[in-house]
Amino acid sequence: MKKSILLFMIAIILAGCGRPAQTPDPAALTATAAALVTPTPEPSPTPSPTATPSGPVMPTPPQNRTHYKLDLILNYYTQLGNVTETISYTNRADKALEEILLIIPPRDYAGSYEQFSLTGERVAGFSEDGTKTYVQLSQPLQPGEMTHIGLNFRLYFPAHEGIFGATNRQTNIADWYPFVPPYDNQQGWLAYQRQVDNTNTIVGEYLVNELADFDVSLQLTDHADLIEVAASAPASGTDGKYSYHLELARAFSFSVSDSFFEHEIIQDGVRIHSYVFMNQQETGEAVLQIAAQAMKLFGELFAPYPREMISIVAADFLHNMEMDGMVLLSHKVFDFYDNTPRNNLTILVPHELSHQWFYSLIGNNQAMEPWLDESLATYCEVLYFERYHPDEVVWWWTNRVDEYGPNGYVNSTIYNPGVYTEYRNAVYLNGARFLQDLRVAIGEQAFYASLKDYAVSNFYQIATRADFFAAFSRHTQVDLEPVIQRYFSN
Repeated sequence: MKKSILLFMIAIILAGCGRPAQTPDPAALTATAAALVTPTPEPSPTPSPTATPSGPVMPTPPQNRTHYKLDLILNYYTQLGNVTETISYTNRADKALEEILLIIPPRDYAGSYEQFSLTGERVAGFSEDGTKTYVQLSQPLQPGEMTHIGLNFRLYFPAHEGIFGATNRQTNIADWYPFVPPYDNQQGWLAYQRQVDNTNTIVGEYLVNELADFDVSLQLTDHADLIEVAASAPASGTDGKYSYHLELARAFSFSVSDSFFEHEIIQDGVRIHSYVFMNQQETGEAVLQIAAQAMKLFGELFAPYPREMISIVAADFLHNMEMDGMVLLSHKVFDFYDNTPRNNLTILVPHELSHQWFYSLIGNNQAMEPWLDESLATYCEVLYFERYHPDEVVWWWTNRVDEYGPNGYVNSTIYNPGVYTEYRNAVYLNGARFLQDLRVAIGEQAFYASLKDYAVSNFYQIATRADFFAAFSRHTQVDLEPVIQRYFSN
C-alpha cells in the first residue's frame, strides 16, 4: 500500500516572520569556520521591495508554443520504459526552416535509448550526431506554420545514480525524451554538448529549453499499489494509470519509488510535497517548513509562483538538481539534517526552490550564461537566511562562500574553465559575491527593485546578460562598470 502522510495546512506560521548544474553540497558544515578571505558585512534583514510608480510589465506568455504529448509505459522493476511521443512544433523564427533539430538527452548514456520510428507529415529523413537528430523536411516550414513529428522509442534506465537512472529504491526520469531546442534568429539552434571534466564530473547544464506545454500519461505495469510517483505536475487517475497536464514549462520529469514516504503542506495556495525514504520522515516534514518559508519569500521578492504544486524529492545520489515543478536533493542532505539552520538542508532547499524562478519561469542559456540562474540561486540562499535566520548570515558567508576562496569570472560558460570546481567557484560562489557588491554599490531599495524588475520583465522568456543589466539601469544612476569589471571577463 502507498505510504502517504498528508499534512494539510491552510496557513503556515513561519518562524521569524508575522524550486545536471548540479548544485554542490557545501563542505562539512559542522567544521570550525575558517577566517573570511574577504570580510563580508552582515546585511540588514531582507526587506519587502518598495513598489515603484510604474512597475515592470510581465510579458505575455509566448504564443504557438511547442506541445509535447508523451505516453510512458514503465516497468519499474525491470527498469524499462516504452514511449510514444508526438511533438507539435510551430516555426517561430523569422525565416523558413528546412530542418528541425531534436535533442535526445538519453543518448548521453550508452545503450539507454532505442528508437523504433520517427515520422511526420513533412519528415523526409533524418541524421544523427550524438544527442542531436536533424530532421529533414520535405518542404520548408514557413514562419508561423506548424508540423507534427511522431516518435516511438524504448528507454533502458541505467544503473546510475543521477537524474536519469535507477537504483535499488528509485528510478529518476528526467531529460528522457526528444525535444526541440530554441531557435535564435542570429545564432540558429541553441544546442550544445555535455561537458565532463578530467575527474569525470559533469560541469553545469548544457540543455537549453524554451517554454512548452505537456500532456503526459504514465502507466505502471507492475505492483502499482506499492509505487509512489513524484512528478512535475499533479496527477489524475488511479491504479497505476496517471495523466498530467503542464503548461508554460521547460521540461517534464518523474521520480518513481516503492520506498517513498510522502508529506504535504499548503502555502499560499501552493501544494508543497516532500518524498523521502525510510528513517527520513521527520526530516520530510521539516523540509516543508523551510520550503514554505522560501516560497513565500521568493514570491514576494520576484513574482508569485504561478503553479499549483512543487515537489521536493530525496534522491539516491550525492548531488542536487532543479526541474520544473520538482527538485531532487541528495538523500545525504536529509540523512544529516540536525534541526538547526547550520545545515545543508537549510541551505539547499531555498537554492533549488529559487530555480523555479531563475531557470524555469525566467529562463536563460544554461550552457553559455549559467550565472543568470546559478549565481542568483546561490544568492537566494543568503536572502533566505537574512529573512529567517539573520543571526546566521555571517556564518553562511563564511562556510558557503568565503571558505573556498572563490575566484574566476562570474560569466564563465560550462566550457570555460571547463573544470567543475573552478566553474563552481566562479559561477556559484563568486557570483554571490558579485551580487552582494552590486547590492552595496546601488543600495537596498534599488537592488530589490531591480531584481523584481528583472524577474517580472523576463517572465516566460530566455533572459540574457543585457536583460539583467537593463533592469538595473532602470533603477539606479550609479555607474556599475567598476563592479562589472571586477567580476566579468568583458
